[in-house]
Amino acid sequence: MSHTAAWPQRLLLAAALAAGALAPCDAGAGAPARGFTLLQINDTYKIEGLEAGAVGGLARVRELRRRIEAEGRPVVVVHGGDLLFPSVMSKYLEGEAMIAVLNLLDGSPSRDERLFATFGNHEFDAPDFAVLRRRLEESRFTWLASDLRFRPPGARTAVPFAGFLPNVEAARLIEVGGVRLGLFGLTLEGDPRPWIDYGRFDRRVAAARDAVAALRALGAEFVVAVTHQEMRDDVRLAELVPGIDWIAGGHEHVALERRAGATWITKADADAKTIVRVDVDGAPGGFDARHRFVAASGELAPDAELQGEVARWLVRLAERVVERTGRRLLDAVATTEHALEGVEPAIRGRETALGNFLTDVLGERLDADVALINGGAVRVNDDVPAGGALRVYELEGIFYYDNRPVAIELDGAQLLALLKISVSEASSAHGRFFQVSGLRFRYRVRRDGDDERAELDPDDVAVRERTSGAWEPLALDRRYVVATLDYEWKNGCRDGYPLFSEGCGGSSPPRLERPELSWRGITEEAIARLPGRRIVATLEGRIERIEVSAPGDGR
Repeated sequence: MSHTAAWPQRLLLAAALAAGALAPCDAGAGAPARGFTLLQINDTYKIEGLEAGAVGGLARVRELRRRIEAEGRPVVVVHGGDLLFPSVMSKYLEGEAMIAVLNLLDGSPSRDERLFATFGNHEFDAPDFAVLRRRLEESRFTWLASDLRFRPPGARTAVPFAGFLPNVEAARLIEVGGVRLGLFGLTLEGDPRPWIDYGRFDRRVAAARDAVAALRALGAEFVVAVTHQEMRDDVRLAELVPGIDWIAGGHEHVALERRAGATWITKADADAKTIVRVDVDGAPGGFDARHRFVAASGELAPDAELQGEVARWLVRLAERVVERTGRRLLDAVATTEHALEGVEPAIRGRETALGNFLTDVLGERLDADVALINGGAVRVNDDVPAGGALRVYELEGIFYYDNRPVAIELDGAQLLALLKISVSEASSAHGRFFQVSGLRFRYRVRRDGDDERAELDPDDVAVRERTSGAWEPLALDRRYVVATLDYEWKNGCRDGYPLFSEGCGGSSPPRLERPELSWRGITEEAIARLPGRRIVATLEGRIERIEVSAPGDGR
């Protein structure tokens, strides 16, 4: 039985009112060709894009949309969530700039009836619900939330986001290019907030079944789930809920594609570095849907008008930072000898010079044997080139979160378990991936079709002895002092680390309290002590990934 039996009926009524009287699509002889293009983005934090605007950015999404529409193909844009937070701009402007730019993605200040976004887990980062409500009220497009529930202050029960919050719907049926297109949205669990009731996976599945049934009953011919959850959950969703033609997902930050039965699942690179283009056309017995990843760079220049809006918000950001901190975003705090890679596929998937520098500073300041920083803590998603300048802007992104350094004692077996989890989803740029100091290790990746398995043995790990600097094998029964960040110590359970369960109703290992220290503070102090304020960190072979194509290889 459905989790709410009346849900499909309410959706039928709401969709009928929203869509009006939809004329039947005539598929007979002589009928015009039917079809449309779906453009998908997800996890956009920088309205301007990467590399000082040379790659990605929303103005390029606007340009691609304009070009396709100029060809005569109608376009629907979907956003797979994570757009309000976290970024340098949202830190100071609370997502206002992102909504303002998205509102112009069709080239008009009027309502965009072909732009849909689902909620990402970071949409709820602001502790004050009023911030989210303001952004929803400002949105001139539709948010999709089939499973999320809002808990009003003092209320005993939660109510659906859809129908209660402005510009939010459980699902929507539109006609585009002669095709009845149905859309709905799902969101994974995020950090607890007193006013939100997240749907666990089983509730997401139930909501999806309801949405598909209701949309199909309304005559939907092509159904798209706009989701913000991990790829494995998208695969399970496709397997458990028949009738979903396409899953436009988010959350992983890197371009991914996978087929589960008849359903394709696609995700774009964060910050619109790539855009997924799905061309859907009528075909005998159904639809022909083909997708490709469009690189948002090179000949795809940004739309000039929207780029002007982006520039205005960048000026406002710079002014707000000066007002609050007295610092100018473009002021240099250090120079670099080697590239400091902060792009997410790197910081969340392999050793980087930036990760080495940050972990070295942390480990040294806390006098630790080992230092670990999860890649998800670094939110800059950009590189500082070799011979370039590390500016206040990059610091604001690297240290977006107000993390505090902590030290704990772990034995070698616990440390090995952490490293195994760290590399388990390195290919999908999961935020759990650790940058490391004081140790080096190698791991093997074995593939079985679309699945991969990471393997890491004790003899793959060596720890540097602090006095002599010599590398010694990891001792499973030895106690090591490990430096990390307080968020990971408390909430690592949310990244898949059961050892760190303080924030999930469990416990974490005792920590050394250093309330006077901040992660950003100790790093800026270390920079100030560098000769000429020059960062010389480079790659050292701390993390080695070995691809294994057949059993027994790579040993």
